Amino acid sequence: MIRKGLSYGWLSAQRRAREMMLPAVTTATGAFLVVIVFGMADGIRSQSAALGHADEIGRAVVLIAVTVLLVGVAEVAVATTRTVAHRTRELGVLAANGVPRAPVVTALLVEPVIAAAVGTFAGAILAVLTGVGLGIAGVVATGVSYGGLAVGTAIALAVSIVAALGTSAVPTWKAASRPPIRSLAGG
Repeated sequence: MIRKGLSYGWLSAQRRAREMMLPAVTTATGAFLVVIVFGMADGIRSQSAALGHADEIGRAVVLIAVTVLLVGVAEVAVATTRTVAHRTRELGVLAANGVPRAPVVTALLVEPVIAAAVGTFAGAILAVLTGVGLGIAGVVATGVSYGGLAVGTAIALAVSIVAALGTSAVPTWKAASRPPIRSLAGG
């Protein structure tokens, strides 16, 4: 039954691709920053060592990058809440026809996960291209670490998907838990 929820969620996400653009772009911005910071972490560390507080500055830079990524994911959560609010009749019809809560919640969670993943991949690809380009051009004196770019991509993807699921689970569960008559009457 969960597989049917995933299929329904995928079709819905395709239909609503335009509404997912802003959350994906915001997440891409955060992912770009996270990936580029991790790619340039060695250089940041060496430059901040000259200032005397290498560890603190390094942690602050990573914290700022992850915070920007989480702002993007918060936009995904807002979009999910808005989507759920607009789909109350649809949820009422599904519930009235006996569709269990789990596939409905699964279907509603597909959209934020796709928005977070697409945004993260777009931002990561742009960051890798930028990092490689800066490294080849010699603009970054300390160089760009390809391992750091890979680690940054993995961290950005994991954080964005987990955060999108975490922030979207409560509104989708509450919407799927409403009695069908209330969803159908309240619209």
